Amino acid sequence: MRLRALLDTDALGLKLLGGEDELDRGVRGVMTTDLRDPSRYLSGGELVLTGLAWRRGAADSEPFVRLLVQAGVAALAAGEAELGDVPDDLVEACARHRLPLFAVHESVAFATITEHVVRQVSGERAGDLAAVVDRHRRMMTSGPAGGGPDVVLDLLGSDLDLRAWVLSPTGRLIAAPKETAGARGGVPALDAEACARLAAEHLAAVRTGRRGPHRVVLDRTTYSLFPVRGSGHGPSSEPGDPRETMLADWLLAVEADAGDWAEERLDLLQGVTQLIAVERDRRDAARTVRRRLAQEVLELVQTGAAPAEIAARLRVAAPVLLPGLGTAPHWQVVVARVEWEDGRGDGGPVTQALLEEILVDPASTGPEPSDRIAVAHSGDEAIALVPLPSVADEHDEAGPGVLADALLESVRRPLTAGLDGDGRLTVGVSAAVHSAEGLRGALEEAR
Repeated sequence: MRLRALLDTDALGLKLLGGEDELDRGVRGVMTTDLRDPSRYLSGGELVLTGLAWRRGAADSEPFVRLLVQAGVAALAAGEAELGDVPDDLVEACARHRLPLFAVHESVAFATITEHVVRQVSGERAGDLAAVVDRHRRMMTSGPAGGGPDVVLDLLGSDLDLRAWVLSPTGRLIAAPKETAGARGGVPALDAEACARLAAEHLAAVRTGRRGPHRVVLDRTTYSLFPVRGSGHGPSSEPGDPRETMLADWLLAVEADAGDWAEERLDLLQGVTQLIAVERDRRDAARTVRRRLAQEVLELVQTGAAPAEIAARLRVAAPVLLPGLGTAPHWQVVVARVEWEDGRGDGGPVTQALLEEILVDPASTGPEPSDRIAVAHSGDEAIALVPLPSVADEHDEAGPGVLADALLESVRRPLTAGLDGDGRLTVGVSAAVHSAEGLRGALEEAR
C-alpha cells in the first residue's frame, strides 16, 4: 500500500508533518519501537511507529532518523500521547533526510494503525475473517479497560472456535480466554505444568531455527505455537540468530493443528500476534520509569556516591514500587547473566526482560504483576532492585524475600530447552539490606 492511502484514512488520525513529495512510497509492514537504535530489526519498507520514549533531548532526533533512513524505512509516525506535539527537532531531522513524518493523534492507538496496515498488505480476505479482525482491533484499541489480549483470545474462541493463550518465555500465563477459568466440553483449563511444557517446546523450536507456527502434542492434545515478535532487545552477533530475542519474546499457544489451515486463517493469526505484540510493547513502556529508577540507583552505587545521595534516590523509588507504603522498605539486589559457549553474553536488555519475568511471583494476579520490580542492566548483566516491605507494615505479607534456588526452579523446564546445553543462566541474590550504605555490599554479594 502507499503512504498516501494511510493519510487519506481518517480513522487512523495521521497528520503529515513533512515529506509530501514522498507519499507514493510503498509500505510493506509496520513496526512499533522506542529503542534508540531499532535498525537491526528493520528490513526496509516499514512504517515505524514510536511513542518517543527514546528521546531524552533534541540531539537524539538526528541519529535516530539517520538510522531509520539507512535501514530503508518508508516513513515515521510519532505519537502525541507522551509529549504532546511532535518536537521540532524531529521534524527538522526528518526533513533533512527526506523521511516522511506523521503525527499520531493521542486518541488513536498504535494497534489501530498496525492492524490496518497488516490487513491492507496481506491482501483481501474472506468477509467473515475481516470482520473478526475488525472486532479485534476495536477491542485492542480500547486500552486497558477493554481487556487487552484477553479479549482478543475471547473473540478467537467465539468467532473461530479457537482456544488460545498468551505465554511468556518462562511459561507464565499472561492472557487467557475467560472460559479457561473452568472447563469447556470436558477439557480442563491450561495449568502451570502445561504452560511450562509449551514454553519449553516453543524455545526448543525457535532455538533450532524452525519457523512458526510450531506443532506440539501434549497429552493427546495438539497445539500450534506462534511467536509474538516484540520490538526486540539486545545486540546481535549474527543476522537472524534466534538467541537474540527468544528469551524475551512472548508466544501465542492455540489449541489446534495449524498445519491444516487455509492461508487466510494463518494470515489472521499472524495479525493477532502483531496486535498482542503491541500490548507487549505497551507493557514494556509502562516499565520505563521503574527501569530508569533502578538504573539511576545502580549508577550511584557503582560510582561510589555518598549514601545520603543514594538514600534520596531510594526515597523517590519507594512510592513508585510500593505505592501507599508508609515506611521505607528493605532492599535486595538480584543479578542475572546469560552466556553462550561461543563466548558472548545475551545482552543487557534481553537479560533485563528475562529477569523481570523470573522475578514475577507465579501466584500473582492482575494486569501488571511486575509493578514491584525495578531492573537495570550494565553490560551483559541485568540487576534488579527488589523492595521488601518493612516488618512494621502488618498489612503486607511479602515473606522472607527472594531466594535464588526458588527463582531458578520455577523456570527450569522452559529455559533448559531454550539454553539447550550451550547456554547458561546464572542468578545471584543478596541478603536484605536496610539502608543505602548496604547496597554496594549487596551488589557485590549478588555478583
